[in-house]
Amino acid sequence: MKEKLMKAFSSNILISIKGKNINNFIKRLISYNINILNVKMISYKEAELIVKYQDINKIRKYKSIYEINIKKYYGWIYLLKFIKKNIYLFFFLIIAIIFLSILSNIIFKVEVIHSNKSIVNLVKKELEEYGIKKYSFIKRYDEIQKIEKKILENNKDKLEWMEIIQNGTKYTVRLEERLINKKIDNEKKYDIISSKNAIIKEIIANKGEKNKLINSYVKKGDVIISSSITLPNSEKTLVGAEGYVIGEVWYNVHIEMPYHYHEVLYTGKKRDVLVFSLFNKKIPFFNFHEYKSFDRDVKTIFNNIISPISLYKENQYETIVIDKIYTKEEAKKLAKEKVEKKLKENNKNIIDISNIIIRSEYSDKKKISLDLFVSSIENITQYKEVISTEILE
Repeated sequence: MKEKLMKAFSSNILISIKGKNINNFIKRLISYNINILNVKMISYKEAELIVKYQDINKIRKYKSIYEINIKKYYGWIYLLKFIKKNIYLFFFLIIAIIFLSILSNIIFKVEVIHSNKSIVNLVKKELEEYGIKKYSFIKRYDEIQKIEKKILENNKDKLEWMEIIQNGTKYTVRLEERLINKKIDNEKKYDIISSKNAIIKEIIANKGEKNKLINSYVKKGDVIISSSITLPNSEKTLVGAEGYVIGEVWYNVHIEMPYHYHEVLYTGKKRDVLVFSLFNKKIPFFNFHEYKSFDRDVKTIFNNIISPISLYKENQYETIVIDKIYTKEEAKKLAKEKVEKKLKENNKNIIDISNIIIRSEYSDKKKISLDLFVSSIENITQYKEVISTEILE
């Protein structure tokens, strides 16, 4: 390896010598301490020699009647002459690289995904205030996290959750509108009904009349807190229901968990690294904090089959690699944890997962399949507008 590096950073040339008594001339060069790296006899009147580039002036000094011609350059002198010969090409290549680098770090589209146009417009305006807009520069992952947090804090009454995802030169923003605490129309009257089939665990009625008892079973749509109350004179009047209901809800879930579990998770962190390659040895520039594990997208800047040198740009995406082998019991435990996590992520009304029971299981050498019965404690509050004529009748 050391010899290869020395050869790569040295400057040698291939010269042609023509004339009589070539062998005598070669012996004379050796006597003058000229280092001849290689000799190839073409004929008794011609030979090719590989020598150090810095010795060419000495050789020409002692050439006398011999004809000396440089046929080929090696090492750095070759690279310098190649760059000099193609100086304009390299100039425009550098300009193109800088231009492409700038373009690859500019956002050309921001898409906010939600069915409510007013929410979309609200979030777009907030994003623009924090510099996330068309033709703006891509922000770091930690900056994106801070912006998400600030926007949610500024709109606690409107937004439940949001995520800004970078995909190349595009930002995709996903939202979840806050509905539970959304203000209702004070001019209208509402019943509080059950959003799901459940067993009632808690009823808080600030206004209205309770129609159900704790631990009673309700179907989706059943009225739990009525907007009408009965006065002491047995008359009914509409006051509008206010409060909330907590219930136990059930899910049937099927999940398969492999014993050999492999997963690659992207952290969201990304950076651009310039990589210099010499004899297949990679030397990254400005790589102060190397990722332990990452996925890469490589773009070649310079590569030549003659030269051992190449230059390219890497887009590195940090990853976390999970690679484990589980026992049967460990796989069951992990499956339950994944189901609990997924249910909570998909349903913000879930307060707690109270129980997970395995109803049936099947396993082979590679995986275990489970049918799970899941009990969760949820906010099942839902408002339904009441037409006064219906109640008073």
